[in-house]
Amino acid sequence: MTEPEAVPADILAEIRQRAKAEWPDDPDWQEDFIAEEASGYLAFQKIDFSMAATVKDQITAEALQYFESWEERADQARDEVEAYAEIAATAPDDIPADVLARIKQDIAKENDWFTTQLDNLRGAIDAYRYVCETRQKVGPIRDLLIRMEKVIGEECYNGNIQNYSSWGEWEGEGRSFRYPVTFIRDGTEEKRRSHTDDLEHEELVTGYYKFGANELSIYRALVRIIDMLKADYGLELPDAAQGTESND
Repeated sequence: MTEPEAVPADILAEIRQRAKAEWPDDPDWQEDFIAEEASGYLAFQKIDFSMAATVKDQITAEALQYFESWEERADQARDEVEAYAEIAATAPDDIPADVLARIKQDIAKENDWFTTQLDNLRGAIDAYRYVCETRQKVGPIRDLLIRMEKVIGEECYNGNIQNYSSWGEWEGEGRSFRYPVTFIRDGTEEKRRSHTDDLEHEELVTGYYKFGANELSIYRALVRIIDMLKADYGLELPDAAQGTESND
């Protein structure tokens, strides 16, 4: 157990004051609290900042500002040092250097905590890989997917629609119609019945049908159907069906 005498007098006085406030009627718990906090203070002082020397002041200041317990401050500072070092060392072979640099700049602007930045960096790398994989997979079959969806979307029929002529005469019930596809583009929903040329491959495969509170991910389903036909039935698509696009 840490000797309280190893802790500066002003720090120890502050720890003792918090111990009394936390456990006013229990001297034993007070002593345990003092010992733990004294140990936490010394652990905080002994943190190795060599891997994050340029941001030592930032990490220290934030730990002191946002945490009252020395034990929590020490844990937070250690985690921040490790996260900073991991961010600096992250350089996957499949991520272009300029892309990685831009990602790191963006995450640094979004949050001051390096632990949060590290989580965001991992997420951004996963997202970039997903985009690359999607473009590589969807690019060659993009035209086929669009044509298949068009066939499905145009086979919709509503038997409850009442049809009237322009002069108001009833002409019967039911109507065929083209069901709209909702795409996610830049985080925003866009409902379309045609025109998909401006959508990136990864945006195209977000396309889904809305049925009240339900959704049918039509483009993802079509990709899976093509995969199934290739794997289970030996489907081979001619170049004309696959298109000529590759990973952009």
